[in-house]
Amino acid sequence: MAELLVSFTTPTRSETGDLYWGRAFGRVGANGLWEGWIEFMRAGDDVTVTSPKETTQPNRVDLVYWAKGLTDAYLEGALKRAIEPAPRIPVEPRVFVDSAPKPSLRPVVVTPPNRAILDPYQVYAEGEQLLRSQLRALSHHHVQNIVEAYQFVDAGDPDWARTASTDALVERIVERVRTRYAATATGQAIGTGSAVAADQRTSRAEDRSA
Repeated sequence: MAELLVSFTTPTRSETGDLYWGRAFGRVGANGLWEGWIEFMRAGDDVTVTSPKETTQPNRVDLVYWAKGLTDAYLEGALKRAIEPAPRIPVEPRVFVDSAPKPSLRPVVVTPPNRAILDPYQVYAEGEQLLRSQLRALSHHHVQNIVEAYQFVDAGDPDWARTASTDALVERIVERVRTRYAATATGQAIGTGSAVAADQRTSRAEDRSA
């Protein structure tokens, strides 16, 4: 039910010169807020026009305060909004046809969980300091993913990567990559020395044969 809040004692003149007596009404909306509007009755023939919702207030007290503070200029605007018909929005008919977008030829790439955003071995080949700087530029989550993706976690402490700091994770990555590179370099050196020794033995055997 609507409640009469204020009856204005001064009539409001329309653009055509007619006088209207205004009254402010209010009610509680479906959302629990109070909404207010203004009803105008034309003097002489009691033709009534109503404005759209003019305000929304949190409670009745604020709505009454709003209504009592309306000026003559505001009432003139509200009367104009009440007299003018609401603009009619044309509704275009809905047309349904047998159509669909062209299938995408781009393959769908699904990123596996804990996929490393950086290859530490590839970056280390360009310099240890470069690897450190690039790791420190990443988020903690990305550095953690690198540790887990490359299995830099010790078997005795599988949850270490989830509790370690970013600095500790970076040092672990650099240490493991450095160790791997050192072992690879040592293996290549041993292999090269064995090959040289074998060549020398072959040469000496050929000399004795001659």
